[in-house]
Amino acid sequence: MSDESLQEARARRDAAWARFNGQRNALQTGLAEKSIPTRIKEAAVDRVIDTVDEAKAVAKDNIPVIGGTLALLAAWFFRRPLINLIRNRFAPSEADEDVT
Repeated sequence: MSDESLQEARARRDAAWARFNGQRNALQTGLAEKSIPTRIKEAAVDRVIDTVDEAKAVAKDNIPVIGGTLALLAAWFFRRPLINLIRNRFAPSEADEDVT
């Protein structure tokens, strides 16, 4: 290897080493300001907030659908008492059976 190519290789190596040290120092400085768990927590909280905001917007646009769904869920939950109420309400009474 000639002296010129050796010097060029050393210059490239030194430049790469300087870039690496710069990136490492930037990373250390960033981690000193905020740790990785803090960054993960903040990112997760931001995503949850965005998701809740989007859910609010969708719910606001679809109020009748949500109301209908809740009404159907309530009807399903109370289906047995409702069926018994309807049977008792529309079943012929004993007095009606005696007349015929």
